[in-house]
Amino acid sequence: MRSTITAPARTPRRPRRLRRATSALVAVAAIAALSACGAPGTQNAESDEELVPREPESPIAVTILDGAGNLVGSQPIFQRFADENPELISDISFETAAAPDVAGKVRAQQLAGEPDTSVVIGGPDVLGAALAQDLAVQVIPEYESDLIDLGEVQDDSRAALQDLSDGYGVLVRYNPSGPILASNPQTVTDVPSTPEELLEWAEANPGRFTYAQPANSGPGRTFMMSLPYLLGDEDPSDPENGWDRTWAYLAELGQYVSSYPSSSTIASEQFGSGQLELTPTIISIDMNNRENGTWAPDTAASIFDDQHWVADGHYYMVPRGASPETLYVAIQMVNYLLDADQQIETFGSGTLTSANQEATVDQASPEAADLIEQFGRPDFYPEAFETGTIETPLEPEALQTAFDIWQREIGSTVGG
Repeated sequence: MRSTITAPARTPRRPRRLRRATSALVAVAAIAALSACGAPGTQNAESDEELVPREPESPIAVTILDGAGNLVGSQPIFQRFADENPELISDISFETAAAPDVAGKVRAQQLAGEPDTSVVIGGPDVLGAALAQDLAVQVIPEYESDLIDLGEVQDDSRAALQDLSDGYGVLVRYNPSGPILASNPQTVTDVPSTPEELLEWAEANPGRFTYAQPANSGPGRTFMMSLPYLLGDEDPSDPENGWDRTWAYLAELGQYVSSYPSSSTIASEQFGSGQLELTPTIISIDMNNRENGTWAPDTAASIFDDQHWVADGHYYMVPRGASPETLYVAIQMVNYLLDADQQIETFGSGTLTSANQEATVDQASPEAADLIEQFGRPDFYPEAFETGTIETPLEPEALQTAFDIWQREIGSTVGG
């Protein structure tokens, strides 16, 4: 679904200074299991002390931990913010981690009283783990008046993803992600267009189709979450009680799967090397894999007849234990990141949409426009986006439940 709102050209604005927070701010409680002695200048881990954003008296160091691949498009924006605000940031560093490892890394820092990570960026999987372990500051509604007006930058689809975070994350990347079926046009001449046809194809071509483990893979979880809609399950929002057809289908499909790769990267390499002939993917991976040579340029892409796009997003989170100064800088930084002029720069990095509805792909830079023309399938995606419906992904707790059921009933039955 493409936004029809076009933002006028304008000069990137400096982020507005936060108002001084008052004692009316809602207190942010920390994890009860953490040590009572936090690092100097951080929120006390077992107190009800308010966390009030405070402008640093001197520049601070900032570390951004990315568990979603967000930095591919946004690192230059973060770096520019740091360069333009030397009075706030003395040094900015970037770290990446596999999505399943992010929560453990943040929790270990909090338990040690050394919350070195200033900002975490993750998809619904990282968000779910952060909520389950109570690792993030609830920024909405506590600090909503200090944030960019989300009502202006988010349409209904974006707002639905924002609501999934329950205020513990701010949506900074949005995509009607997939599923898309990538296929080798040299060997797959009749691409399945329904789940039933996919099952028949897999049975006739054992070991030539797979998807990566959903807990570690955007394409894997997108494919999994689309099936309850495609198969007519009782309740697509309830994987435990409403996915009978989906779990039965995946179990049957698994009879013809040799292995479930542990990551999207491995699954992509298997497809690119010819081990696989058909695999579900998402827009960003489809674009990036053809651009970086992992997949052949003529790799085909298709959608199901009754397409249900599962929207995906990246969330910007501030870990508990952050100092008032870190929170102040983090809020200003996310406001800057969400500005339409900054979001435009993410085009060409594997996304054709942005978290700000005012930033549309027709505004992409000449360099990004060239990449989109070459790898963004302009003869396919615009029309495909208007086919079918866009569904909100599972709520974080339900997504974790789906991961557990998949691993127990599907993944454990096939070699990894």
